[in-house]
Amino acid sequence: MDYEVVGANVRASYREVSPKYRDDDEIEVTTDNHRHISRILRDISCSFERPIAVLDVGCGTGRYFHCLQNVAQLVGIDISPDMLKAAESPVRASEVTAQEIQLLCDNAYLASFEPASFDFIYSLGMFGNACPVTVDICNRFYDWLRPGGRLFFNVVDLATIPFKYRLRKRMRRLLYPVLPRSIKRTLDERQQWLPFFGMTRKELQRLMRQTPFQQYAVSSHVCSSPLWRGTLLECSATK
Repeated sequence: MDYEVVGANVRASYREVSPKYRDDDEIEVTTDNHRHISRILRDISCSFERPIAVLDVGCGTGRYFHCLQNVAQLVGIDISPDMLKAAESPVRASEVTAQEIQLLCDNAYLASFEPASFDFIYSLGMFGNACPVTVDICNRFYDWLRPGGRLFFNVVDLATIPFKYRLRKRMRRLLYPVLPRSIKRTLDERQQWLPFFGMTRKELQRLMRQTPFQQYAVSSHVCSSPLWRGTLLECSATK
């Protein structure tokens, strides 16, 4: 997978919709779904006995900045400069308590941070939509975390996607090796645009077993936000 090509496509797709995302923030923060996520982020960030360094991967418009506490440094990374511009004035800005915030326009799959840079890394709403959870990205997270550091992310639960879509996805995977080169090229080009990378619980657990994380847990959360309805897999891990 060419992450530079996909990254360029994601960047282009957000160019005109970033204002809508910022407006959606005002709706989402009033929902039970947001309160659920807020509790998790607050509890994890408060579990350390000292102010911490946090990395928000795919931070978008900064929707979750106000959920964090006990933060000395918050780094938000996103592929879209338009989303990062909106993140300069995030929702509930008066409740943001991070002492220092740095916004970086970069591709998380290609970005580079010094080892042991962060105490807490989280990624919400990024994985599944054009962005796959991979062993490599989890290895990067592990490397960027300090000993005892925490990771939290979610991904669309493929098991809850309509059966017709899941069947088509499986058939593509099975038939791809024997397809003519011209058809493979067409499928590859389509896949590079904005591919969907949902996962089942078993797939996510299998993937996590291939990473250095020894302590991790996968759970399901039904999202009933007016902005999106479906089931998300939530993974929490400790280095």
